Amino acid sequence: MQGSSDSLAKFLESELRFPAASALAIAARARSRRFPARQVILRQDDIALDVLLLVAGRARVRHLSLDGRLVSLHDLGPGDLFGRIDPSRPRQAAEVAAIEAVTAALFGGGDFVALTEQHGSLALLLAQSLLRRLASLSDQLIARTTLSATGRVHAELLRLAGTANRIAPPPVLTELAAAVDTTRETVSRTISTLERRGIIARDAAALTILVPRRLEELVI
Repeated sequence: MQGSSDSLAKFLESELRFPAASALAIAARARSRRFPARQVILRQDDIALDVLLLVAGRARVRHLSLDGRLVSLHDLGPGDLFGRIDPSRPRQAAEVAAIEAVTAALFGGGDFVALTEQHGSLALLLAQSLLRRLASLSDQLIARTTLSATGRVHAELLRLAGTANRIAPPPVLTELAAAVDTTRETVSRTISTLERRGIIARDAAALTILVPRRLEELVI
């Protein structure tokens, strides 16, 4: 629809700094998709034939391990790409679920490859999205090999909260435990201690880091 195309072109130009001509050409090849909060956008092991650009909202990438643990890998925000990024490996390695209501632009896999060849701004966006993903996974790997269990919980809370110092909705303890390779009991004790010390606050809507510097000092 024309309205959706115009909205995407505006997002590409104003938020991602695409040249106006490229923004219009790319938006014309996309379809708008909306997903309510908590809906699974892509399921693990699905064959992904399309690429999606997240325009508004947030989504979380999660992996279901062989022993049944759901591990949160990283979050996606506006400007991130997911789906059939590598045409030679179309099967989804992980699940992507909406944390909040999501608006995304959907491109056919073949269309997306052609667009990246024609528009350097889109190719650069893809590279940046992949580098953010790699950096996030590298941070988690380093944390697992160098930090104590409680230190890993502290580091993961900081990572999930980002610059907003807020995780909404609050993390599920079992998912957080799986993400940092520890037990739910360790996570529960660590978060309770942080709450008692006034470093974080938690309610049904969000977990907020009140004193980020103090939490950073505990990442050991």
